[in-house]
Amino acid sequence: MTTLIDKIPQAKDGSLFLPELKNASGLYTVGNKGDEQKFERYADALAYLRAMPTPRWRRPNDNGNWGIVTGVRWITPEQVLAASRSPLA
Repeated sequence: MTTLIDKIPQAKDGSLFLPELKNASGLYTVGNKGDEQKFERYADALAYLRAMPTPRWRRPNDNGNWGIVTGVRWITPEQVLAASRSPLA
């Protein structure tokens, strides 16, 4: 059985909160707009997201601008890998 600890948040647009999401300063930015928190360690940022009623984090869009996205589901790393192997991915 998978627990929430084994999962990562996914936004409506399909983006995931992944270790690659450090900003130019080498930090992860998570939380509600106006109350964002910055973390050096991915595990700490992920723990903060897990404690939020609705996870929110910053990630770059297609133009490279960093914006806040809202998590709509939690998925397992296995689900991420399976989707990346799909011929439709």
